[in-house]
Amino acid sequence: MLRGLALLVCALACLTACGSSATTRKAAPQPRQCPKAVKALARLHADIAQMRAASRIPVRDRLQGGPAMNAATDRFLHDVAVAPIPNLKRNRLIDHAMGTLSGSCEQCFQALEAARPVIGIRFGEKGC
Repeated sequence: MLRGLALLVCALACLTACGSSATTRKAAPQPRQCPKAVKALARLHADIAQMRAASRIPVRDRLQGGPAMNAATDRFLHDVAVAPIPNLKRNRLIDHAMGTLSGSCEQCFQALEAARPVIGIRFGEKGC
């Protein structure tokens, strides 16, 4: 009986210690970005929003898409190519842009896929 009570007290002591910590973890500091990169990211997010709006317009041919989708995709491809951002960020933004297409333009999807900086990511090219 005494042994069972001692085990119960030890188990409760261990359970109360789980999850508690004396120190709190701070969020990792965000790396500072150059002003040109911040401006370019804002432009790219605006381009993605325009692509999302253009994908809602019905099209007759899903292979070629519509003029609004083609113009928005071209603008995004140009802006992502000249943006002074790291290649991993560039790749992630292309992922977001591809997600907005929702099957409305197959050639736009293929153009975005071809614009991925796979070789640059592999061999370590950096942005700004």
